[in-house]
Amino acid sequence: MECTVFKTVRNKLLSELEIKNIVFAVLKKNKKNGDISVHIVGDKKIRDLNKNYRGKDKVTDVISFAIAEGESIVEMEEKDFGDIFICLPQIIRQATENNISAREETIRMLVHGVLHILGFDHKKENEAKEMFSLQEKFVKKML
Repeated sequence: MECTVFKTVRNKLLSELEIKNIVFAVLKKNKKNGDISVHIVGDKKIRDLNKNYRGKDKVTDVISFAIAEGESIVEMEEKDFGDIFICLPQIIRQATENNISAREETIRMLVHGVLHILGFDHKKENEAKEMFSLQEKFVKKML
């Protein structure tokens, strides 16, 4: 199991070790063993990704690209699970709007991204309940 962290913006909210520990905790709890890359980026990069891959010309907080898009990770032989892009400036704005620490929101979005990589989604109400419940359990443990 490996987690590689790339930064194009300064991140003083979570150390590289903390990022890796959070990723590994979510993977282990879901009994998965694979590699994930985490990219800490700014507004321009996340907006470009959102526009090019999701057709949405706006800044967002997190985007996950699962290698197993559309198939179960259980069926995958691939050890590389995918990439997570976290927009730190957007997360800081969201934290301010929601009266929570930027650190907490960063943890939340990192967990959210890993859960997406593992195949969780929130398009349907029942899926959203499961995913957000799991997400918040991890956030509480990580704070």
